[in-house]
Amino acid sequence: MSPRIVTGMSRAFFDSDLVATRVCLFLAEFFWAAMLFWPGDTFSRPTYSLMNMVAGELWWATAFALSAFLQIRIVALDLCGTRWAQWFAVWNACLWVSTIVLMLASVYPPPAAVGGEVALMASALWIAVRPYIIAKGERHAGLL
Repeated sequence: MSPRIVTGMSRAFFDSDLVATRVCLFLAEFFWAAMLFWPGDTFSRPTYSLMNMVAGELWWATAFALSAFLQIRIVALDLCGTRWAQWFAVWNACLWVSTIVLMLASVYPPPAAVGGEVALMASALWIAVRPYIIAKGERHAGLL
């Protein structure tokens, strides 16, 4: 692999604050909340059957709305590197992982349209675990 690619990918994954990723997560969470608050019975579809067993649409909508609000607050107030933002990232990853796992476990084969949500789940997970990976690397390098 080219050293230029390694340097570029390393910079993208470790030397940025992932603001664009957080904005994408905010947009997804906002639209999930809007669609779930929308009148109707979204959870009557098979893809959401397990989500419905965990909680109703309004609970999920509220969770996504709260998450969207907190996500954009972190970006707007430049709080990405704070301890609070790290704790939020863990909550956010749990929200996305539970949503996607429940959706994927509800139907087989998995709907192709869930591919974007899987990417968002991976993004939320990365934001949650990245600070710990960076800290471990810095400890290993003797920087901490």
